[in-house]
Amino acid sequence: MSPTPPPWAIPLDSASDLPVYMQVAQGLEQRIHSGDLRRGSALPAERELASHLRVSRVTVRQALALLAQQGLLTRKHGSGTFVTPPRPEERPSRTLGLLSSFSEDVRSRGQTPGARVLGFEHVRPSPQEAMSLALSPGDKVYRIRRLRTSDGEALAVEDSTLPAALVGELCEEDVSDASLYALLGNRGLQPVRAIRHLRALSADLTLSELLGVAPGAALLATERVSWTVGGRPVEYARAHYRGDRYDFVMELHGDGE
Repeated sequence: MSPTPPPWAIPLDSASDLPVYMQVAQGLEQRIHSGDLRRGSALPAERELASHLRVSRVTVRQALALLAQQGLLTRKHGSGTFVTPPRPEERPSRTLGLLSSFSEDVRSRGQTPGARVLGFEHVRPSPQEAMSLALSPGDKVYRIRRLRTSDGEALAVEDSTLPAALVGELCEEDVSDASLYALLGNRGLQPVRAIRHLRALSADLTLSELLGVAPGAALLATERVSWTVGGRPVEYARAHYRGDRYDFVMELHGDGE
């Protein structure tokens, strides 16, 4: 009787057009969402993973870095790589709350949200989009750029990428002056979990013109991947917010120790 393969043993397809590091990353991601790779468990060292999967250490390192960027893995210097433990609100015993969209945030302030479409494409995904949305290079996505406003004032430029096969037929009118999260919810694809990265940067000429700020003005840049209740990635989004008109508030909790 042959031994049971470890949960991180990912089958790779040499005939696939998908880069090997993305195959490794997607395979590990699927094992995490299925529970085969338990939250908080440790992965083998890069050398061991590379040897078992018969790929280079560089390939393994690229795959682990992408999953760490999504928040699925935590890399601790001197200790190794671990599957990120669930936050209390992510545990199955707790009901997940719905994410707040830009439109909901603006309405909560008693203002009217707007969304002017700047670009709408039905194209193949970039490598980053394919990785974030667990797609193959031959799949199609909707890539949407919109200017988000509050009572007519420009607050943000949002770039959203949606997997076409998952969301179904979509046209530019569907996303004009509309909430993407509401649209997804109406199609049974309401996002219930997201990982968002924030950083500060300065406005270039294009963003300064769109947002009505001076070149070099402070902006808040975000990158987000959102998942449905079934664990399917449904949106990869990048946004640039005016630093003088928009802020993010985070509620922090201690670990109780």
